Amino acid sequence: MRWALATVGFAVAAVAVWAAGLLGFAAQELRYVELARPWGLAWLLLPLLAVVARGLAGARPGALALARTGVLARLGAGPAARLVALPDGLRLAAGLLLALALARPQSSRLTDKITHEGIDIVIALDMSESMEASDLPPSRLEAAKAVIDGMIQRRPHDRIGLVVFGSHASTVSPLTMDHDVLRALLRRLRLGVVEGSRTAIGAGLGVALNRLEESEAESKVVVLLTDGVHNAEGLDPDTAAQAAADRDVRVYTILMGRHDGDVGTVDPARLERIASVTGGYAYTAEDLEALRTTFQDLLDKLERSTIEGERVRAELFPWLLWPALLLLLLDGVLRNTWLRRFP
Repeated sequence: MRWALATVGFAVAAVAVWAAGLLGFAAQELRYVELARPWGLAWLLLPLLAVVARGLAGARPGALALARTGVLARLGAGPAARLVALPDGLRLAAGLLLALALARPQSSRLTDKITHEGIDIVIALDMSESMEASDLPPSRLEAAKAVIDGMIQRRPHDRIGLVVFGSHASTVSPLTMDHDVLRALLRRLRLGVVEGSRTAIGAGLGVALNRLEESEAESKVVVLLTDGVHNAEGLDPDTAAQAAADRDVRVYTILMGRHDGDVGTVDPARLERIASVTGGYAYTAEDLEALRTTFQDLLDKLERSTIEGERVRAELFPWLLWPALLLLLLDGVLRNTWLRRFP
């Protein structure tokens, strides 16, 4: 039990030294500290239980048999013997700090503002029944999803949103930096997610503009992919395009698929007007290679700007994590040098 008390003493001393400096630096901020994961404090029990268990087990018997132990007793304990519990104390202190770090302390007063370079992009994807056509294998929809996925991967610093439209429009994802989630949502898209008997290009563009309503980015873009003509009730595409121009949103349109002789099923002139009035560009992609080239050219045209994200609570766990790692490092050094134990 004497070993356990010594170990706890060293641990408390190590934590106290570190805490004294921290308290002196952040005395005015402690009342603003909150725990994002208070259940993490339960891990405090593990290092404490380990000390208690080892103390109850008693000291290990000596590994060396000596004929004159009385002589050694009269010599007294040296510095190394007096500090034999120090490595265990350092390890315990590190365990306590790591447990506190797992509780994820945050400051409600100090905040960090996420800043990154990029632009805000909303992709409006046609999900009408005609997107099942296989002239862009395996289908127009799957080909579109593949190039959109590639675009997301190549724009890691952009906030990107996704809107789909058929007879009406719907938001799949608002603007987000979580591209893994966005790509997962994109992969799950199937025809039938929205009613697809008609093509509401105006509604798709309108919902995309709504997603950009609160954007503070200098550059805001809508990429509109469709294979048909606007033939649904509701918002007129030209009206939506003018609204985009008024909000400084550029629209890039992409007409997908082959439409030879399909009079009335496409309206490339309208797509060109939408792009022109907003300062964007209208593309036509009749095959898969053209679609890939279109997206590459589009990526080259998109400039970058600085975007400031929302303020988030400052994370304080590094103040606990780094001292814990230093204590573990010191523990390892002592165990293998000055305070090395023989089996």
